[in-house]
Amino acid sequence: MKVILTALSAKLVHKTLAPWCLKAYCDTHDLGCQIMVQEHTVNDHVPDIVTSLYQGAPDVVGFSCYIWNIEAVNRVASMLKKYLPPCIIILGGPEVSFETDCKAYPFADYIIQGAGEAAFLELLGEIRAGKISHGEIIKPQNPFILNDLPTPYTETYFKSFAEGRMASIENQLIYFESSRGCPFSCTYCLSSAGNGVEELSLERVFSELDSLVTHGAKCIKFVDRTFNANRRRAEEIFRYLLTLETDCTFHFEAAADLFDEAHLKLISQMPPGRVQFEIGIQSTNRETLEEIDRAMDIERVLEMIRTLIGFGNCHIHVDLIAGLPFETPETFAKGIDTCIGVRPHMLQLGFLKLLKGTKISANSEAYSYVYNDFPPYEVFQSKSMGFTDLIKLRGIEAIVDKFYNSGVFKHTLTYALDHVFARPYELFEALADFCKGENPKVSQKRAYTVLYRFLCTHIDQTIAAHYIKLDCLTYNTKNVLPDEILPQRDRAAEQAFRRASAHAYSNIRVEIFPYDSKTRVFIYDERNELTREYKVIELP
Repeated sequence: MKVILTALSAKLVHKTLAPWCLKAYCDTHDLGCQIMVQEHTVNDHVPDIVTSLYQGAPDVVGFSCYIWNIEAVNRVASMLKKYLPPCIIILGGPEVSFETDCKAYPFADYIIQGAGEAAFLELLGEIRAGKISHGEIIKPQNPFILNDLPTPYTETYFKSFAEGRMASIENQLIYFESSRGCPFSCTYCLSSAGNGVEELSLERVFSELDSLVTHGAKCIKFVDRTFNANRRRAEEIFRYLLTLETDCTFHFEAAADLFDEAHLKLISQMPPGRVQFEIGIQSTNRETLEEIDRAMDIERVLEMIRTLIGFGNCHIHVDLIAGLPFETPETFAKGIDTCIGVRPHMLQLGFLKLLKGTKISANSEAYSYVYNDFPPYEVFQSKSMGFTDLIKLRGIEAIVDKFYNSGVFKHTLTYALDHVFARPYELFEALADFCKGENPKVSQKRAYTVLYRFLCTHIDQTIAAHYIKLDCLTYNTKNVLPDEILPQRDRAAEQAFRRASAHAYSNIRVEIFPYDSKTRVFIYDERNELTREYKVIELP
């Protein structure tokens, strides 16, 4: 029996882990099946995906289903069923794990709920033996022990990079699961629907990470829901990462208030870019946090974020969610102010999704939620936030993402936040209003131009030009300076700097800044990999 496993990844650089976990488990049991993995993305042409699956001549096709790919899976699987009627289609993954029957997916022969490794293997055995009828919901019978599952990082897994479109493991984001489940019970999160936490042994964690790094991985994302929930285990992993000789970056979702002094000491010693953290604050409104069962010490979280940023060696990404219970436009604006106040490298403004299986979804009527019936099930109205409020926040989210999260407007925004606007929210609100009808995403030069014109409505244009020019030259080597701002390049000073320098710089620029009467050298041969800033020297 020939089986093809596939997951339609969100992007080409993302290598979905689930099919490889299923294949590894099945391959360690002599079932007499040929298990293959095909990798596609939601951006691929559906007929091309169907053609690829059809040409594989499968007896069974298994799809890993998530909110970001379920619509594409629907199209691909339904078309495949028409072209290849005898093919058995199996769905699994979080997006289908709470179905009570197969009626929502008429093309599906079986749906697996929950952890899929053992259940998938058992189902294949029953299909081969003809012991199971179509249209069944398959529920895991026995609790799994994560450490007993085989590693998905097999030679076949590593060979797949050269055979795929990305060509090399260096070009892809590698997912790593060192634990499964979450000890917390946040009502909006699907992880709260699970039972407890299973962990890989530290010996296995270190062995598998060694293998990934040896094979050339450059970015490894731990998919653990709260990486540092087990503090001592997190400490040992940090200690291990510190010993590595690699330029690989390790990404963690962490609870900032659970960091302790041992963690901080180890993180502070990391080479720049070795680790980065995604910290889900979600809300700073205490009433909201209590309602969603999210235990969090806000003051300590903010203190830890400041400390981590102060190390200057790790990227910090902070999350807020709009639409949570009791969150109003005013409280959410305060949340933005609070988060920007600690100056994370990124602030992601997300919007509540009523995921299947979550407590908040089951209790949606209590909050008067109105939400989309199709993935990703985003809320667009609640008891405390109207549709207009959330539309406005979407506009502000786009502005924060473009101008703050990109990091290439840092000097300008820092000046505006410190000296022009009373609150960060006021800056982003005003800039969002100004950008209506504009499209700053067309080009970087256009974005700098829009920001310059916006600031000129609030401050003297000389000051605005100074900071815009400083950002343009600090982060870009190309001609992105707005046409309204005249460059003042000093080529004679460039020659003198080259002659006097002990380094053989090939790409520099000397620029005069009249506003602060300084002359700066921008060295485009040297760049901070964390902040993406080019080296800048002020001449005496």
